[in-house]
Amino acid sequence: MRFFPSAPWLSRALPDLRDRLPVWAHPQWLVTAVATLVAVAGLAVPLAHADDRDDLKDKQNHVKGEIASVKGDIHEASQQVAKIAKRLEKAKARLGGARTRLASVRADLADAQAQAATLATQLADAQTQLTTARAALAQARADVATQRDVSRDTVIGIATAGDTRLALLAAYADAGSIEDVLMGQTANDLVMGRQHDALVALEAAEDAMEQQRVAVRAARDQVAAAKKAADDNVATVQALVDRAAATETEVENLVARNKGLRKEVVAAREADRKALRRLEKREAKIRQKIIELSKKQGGSYNGDTAGLLARPGPGPVTSPYGYRIHPIYGYWGLHNGTDFGTGCGAALWAGESGTVIDEYYDEVYGNRLYLAIGKVNGADIVLVYNHMSKYAVGEGAKVARGQVVGYSGSTGWSTGCHLHFIVMRNGDTVDPMGYL
Repeated sequence: MRFFPSAPWLSRALPDLRDRLPVWAHPQWLVTAVATLVAVAGLAVPLAHADDRDDLKDKQNHVKGEIASVKGDIHEASQQVAKIAKRLEKAKARLGGARTRLASVRADLADAQAQAATLATQLADAQTQLTTARAALAQARADVATQRDVSRDTVIGIATAGDTRLALLAAYADAGSIEDVLMGQTANDLVMGRQHDALVALEAAEDAMEQQRVAVRAARDQVAAAKKAADDNVATVQALVDRAAATETEVENLVARNKGLRKEVVAAREADRKALRRLEKREAKIRQKIIELSKKQGGSYNGDTAGLLARPGPGPVTSPYGYRIHPIYGYWGLHNGTDFGTGCGAALWAGESGTVIDEYYDEVYGNRLYLAIGKVNGADIVLVYNHMSKYAVGEGAKVARGQVVGYSGSTGWSTGCHLHFIVMRNGDTVDPMGYL
């Protein structure tokens, strides 16, 4: 189910060379060619003749050259590196988002601080107005008190003096001359004028006092509103400060995680290089065994291949052989076998009688079993079972068609229990359905 998913990495690594390379040297071709040729390059031709062995040697040397040319990039094909690279991209995206949020919250914080300063000025103005209004109210109260005293004296004076008309007649009777009467009348008019002015002043003072009371109440309300707004804004500013601090911490953590992920990528790539070298050694061993085996086997089959093999396991076909968009990584590449949805622990059967030429584990295909069934229409055919949970037969065992050779699992680069079944014809993978 998994096979060197490195085409997109190589495309990015070698963008400028794409148009200058020959067709066989393009990264996408190399990844597919290397993945298949490294597997069993020694099977590329019939093995019964010396000329074929020479051709095998030439192809082996050619593959080694191709491996050397792309070794710096093919390590990125491992699932581990792909996963870490995705995590790294996500971390970078989150880092960008955190920095954007940080810039935004800092702008909000600056606005809130400016608003707080404005409200502080308004609050100071309102407090000054309240102080002025209180002083004016105190003065108005003093003026009213004074006018009340004056009015009280005037009223007392009028009450003491009695009716002014009687006073005027008395003045005629007592006056020695008309001038005295007129002078008395003038004095009386002055007294009455003062009384009227005192009453008018009293009314004005009372009106002023009421106006000051309204102003004081308005100033008090204004101060209260400004203070509440200032308090609310302080709380908002504090919340923004907390958010900014939390965002800064998040950015710092993301940066640290980003650095850690980079280290993981480097370590994973080195581990994949080692896995590739182990795979190359293992396949070299397989090639030698196939050569030795082909010398001992004289049987062959010629004819129609449809139905030649028995089903290798239960369950439906979940992913056919051929080029496709990778379901996880999203690139276009070869799926070099047929997947069967066997479930976990299902028995896997020999597609045809033959010899188990190797069994081993690798990071890509998990537990693998190679079953050589001889020549079909002049070509060497090998059946490969991948991702097995365990083996039922050992290396070198002779098995019969339909015999249990192992059990399905999810070892290696696999997301679930299944059988990844490969048919190799002279070292090249072919569609297994052409033999089933």
